Amino acid sequence: MKSILVFTALVMLAVIDARSQSFEFMGGTERIFVDVQWLETFDDERKWSLFSRTRATAEDRENTNLFTGAYLNYTTTSGFGGTILGRISSLGAGSDVGIHFFKATKEWMVYALISTELNAERAYSWFSIVRFTPELNEKWRLYNSLELFSNFNKNGHVVSVQRIRAGLKNQNYQFGLAINLSGLGPEYDPTDANPGIFVRKEF
Repeated sequence: MKSILVFTALVMLAVIDARSQSFEFMGGTERIFVDVQWLETFDDERKWSLFSRTRATAEDRENTNLFTGAYLNYTTTSGFGGTILGRISSLGAGSDVGIHFFKATKEWMVYALISTELNAERAYSWFSIVRFTPELNEKWRLYNSLELFSNFNKNGHVVSVQRIRAGLKNQNYQFGLAINLSGLGPEYDPTDANPGIFVRKEF
């Protein structure tokens, strides 16, 4: 438990140093989950953008899994565009190139990316985030988020992850129920279910 507290403190310091735009803490029945996100645009038309994300999990057995990715995007007025991704994780490092779609309003946001790894053994991935935040009154909104990730290679499905959030939003805070799911192999054998609660802060 001590290692989890130290780990969480280090991540929070990283949030401050990186001037992140959102920080999420999820306490689950199996492990804790932390997600830090940052987005910056480089032109007035908001076509060029850099999306950075660091997420981590830790559990009582002191096993920690880390992932950091940087997504350089060029988005056309249609919402489609190209992406170059660099990533580092507990399993290694790599780079991807792909095509994305992005649209956002005050009530909803969609980001979807299909990409391929730039290595000798070609692999393909699908990553998407969908958020729906309809207004309840002047102070409150619903907060619903669905995140999907799937990876495939020449042998078929490798791994998939689903992260689901359902709760409320008040100003820059979101909170509610959460569950992270994952599955491995060609038949998607369920390997993990981590239900819990989440608190998210936008900066």
